[in-house]
Amino acid sequence: MKIDNFVRIIDGRLITTPPIDAFATICLEASRVSHGDLFIDINASREQIHQALLKGAYAIVTTLTFEHEDDECAWIEVRSIEHILIKLLRYTITQKSLEMIVLSPVQAALLEMIQTPRSIKYLRDDLFTISKTILAAKEEDRFCLSNRALAEQIAPVAHKVETTVHTKPTIAQKGLFLSSFGYQDRYYVEQKIPSLFVEELLALLTFCDTHTISYTLEHLGFSEHCYPQFITQNLCKKEFGSSSKALIFEPQETLFSTLISYVQSQIDFSKLILCLPKQHKNTFAFKGEIFYFETIEDLVILSQKSFQYALILGDREDFEPLFTKTSTTQLSLF
Repeated sequence: MKIDNFVRIIDGRLITTPPIDAFATICLEASRVSHGDLFIDINASREQIHQALLKGAYAIVTTLTFEHEDDECAWIEVRSIEHILIKLLRYTITQKSLEMIVLSPVQAALLEMIQTPRSIKYLRDDLFTISKTILAAKEEDRFCLSNRALAEQIAPVAHKVETTVHTKPTIAQKGLFLSSFGYQDRYYVEQKIPSLFVEELLALLTFCDTHTISYTLEHLGFSEHCYPQFITQNLCKKEFGSSSKALIFEPQETLFSTLISYVQSQIDFSKLILCLPKQHKNTFAFKGEIFYFETIEDLVILSQKSFQYALILGDREDFEPLFTKTSTTQLSLF
């Protein structure tokens, strides 16, 4: 790409007068820079800039002032790296004709499971990670993301998936975690999805059918949202439904209040414990027991408590050490 064009796209300011007028590719990590690349200094680090220059970077984008590091490089000064990344992503999405789909976090997790083949990639909410993925994308690649605010900035014409359907579905639930429901001419019995999420699933299926996205519900299972791990009193893993206790994991703070209400609609609050990182003290209204933890190991105390469900705010995979410390035999999840 021509340097002048790039400067216009990101609304930057070219400080130097380099002998070169173009660069090869855009790189966000100094360690991955190749000869002729443009390096975006996301950390405002002169050390990383020097590393990129030693590797042969032709251009540097940074919020730092020029101190004659290399008079022959194109030093492009910007006010905000976040601002220019958003401009760059918007340009790239248009130039590569990338298809963007905006949906809820629950729908994004479900789509990852049911689409065949898995051609639509889920962009997590970290701007740096999203930038790397989109910059490396091929023409007409398809992506989905659940960060609606970011989607408005980088892909204002993205497809938006509804979270409700026009006709309220009839859902037969079995406990907190299994649901039976109909879609088109087929009835799905005791699927591994909480009834709370069924309508979002049906809205997603409608979108897939409308936009010719292939899927199968044969792979439908528990997603990262409201994920149940059944356990023994000593916190050893048990197969689904094979014990009277379960830990329920939810990584999204915005969904946590909804899950509290959902679980309380099924069981008495005295049988439920909330487990929250200490920084979330007084964040959620709950008249039952709340346990605040600093480390995963703090949750070992659950082996001494009486409860049916413990609702934990956090990513399930982060809590694996809790089970490996309390169990000598690792059982399968299901």
